[in-house]
Amino acid sequence: MTKRKFPAKPGHLLRRCHQIGVAIFLDACAEFDLTPLQFAVLQALLDDGAQDQVTLGGATAMDRTTITLLLRNLERRGLLRRDRSTHDQRAKIVTITPAGRKLLQAAQPAVEFAQQRIVAPLSKAETAHLLRLLEKLADNNNEFSRAPERQQRRSA
Repeated sequence: MTKRKFPAKPGHLLRRCHQIGVAIFLDACAEFDLTPLQFAVLQALLDDGAQDQVTLGGATAMDRTTITLLLRNLERRGLLRRDRSTHDQRAKIVTITPAGRKLLQAAQPAVEFAQQRIVAPLSKAETAHLLRLLEKLADNNNEFSRAPERQQRRSA
């Protein structure tokens, strides 16, 4: 273990771990041209079905601008479709396409590899403990997020 120039502060270490995790994910999923946020959106659509953009943004803890840009990019690639809601003309319903499903299926081993690589320095018990602590931090500090995670409301 190397000596740190900065004190071991939670915010700094979380930022560093985020950088490392994103780098590992991007490396593992390079052949699929898939980012962690894109994966999260596609996986949410696969798991929970079609939903409006606001609900999807809340479920994946993304702000309105981020989710809109991300969806536009995925739509251009043919991985999802956005249609006007029949209930609310202002809302767009997002649906994963067959190409999106195919990409997720193909990328799944790379995503799993990335997740395992992120926690490779830890034992199984340490990994489980870390995940419990991260969930506790995220859940109990959700209100402080600029894009808080929100529970799903069905609106398709």
